[in-house]
Amino acid sequence: MRSLSIGKVMMTSRTALVLSNSLSMPSFGLGTWQQYDPATVKRVVRQALDAGYRLIDTASAYRNEPAIGSALAEAFKDSALGLRRKDVWITSKLAPKQQGFNGATAAVLGSLRDLQTDYIDLYLIHWPGVSGRQPEDAEHKAYRKESWRALENLYKQGKVRAIGVSNYTRTHLQEMMEYAQIMPMVNQCELHPLCPQTDLLRYCHSNDIAFTA
Repeated sequence: MRSLSIGKVMMTSRTALVLSNSLSMPSFGLGTWQQYDPATVKRVVRQALDAGYRLIDTASAYRNEPAIGSALAEAFKDSALGLRRKDVWITSKLAPKQQGFNGATAAVLGSLRDLQTDYIDLYLIHWPGVSGRQPEDAEHKAYRKESWRALENLYKQGKVRAIGVSNYTRTHLQEMMEYAQIMPMVNQCELHPLCPQTDLLRYCHSNDIAFTA
């Protein structure tokens, strides 16, 4: 372990997660959900980098990718900080309204533009459903399939370095075996003592899917 001390802040960096494609992903990071004000986002991202964070988690639905992109661009120009793009892991996610092959492709390209980067380290399907449809609508599966096909394509192009899902149940993951050429490298879900997700956690571990929360 390596300890990082910034003023009165003390953090400990843990061993990185090794994904199924052999990439090493930092084991802790800054989540940016419900952070909308650009000035606040830029300040918090910079403070996180100064404190030793090397993973920034965002999403199309968070509407803060442009501010994060600006904060990172400024940080990479700061010689005192000494960070390069490869030193910071960026995770982003596909919004439910962007599901489908064309929607997912456009979403990733938009995130690349807003984040001011040539690649995203990890891109996830944020939710296993599409906005505006009933939960039992059979079209959800078709949209999931087409969204995943788009992410596989972008992964092969090098636009994203790893691909995964978020809020997927065991049933959703098993369904992917029917159509996925590349199985998800990550499943990001709620996980804490009041929501242990034991069965899903075991399933992910047994199928080489990193579980993050």
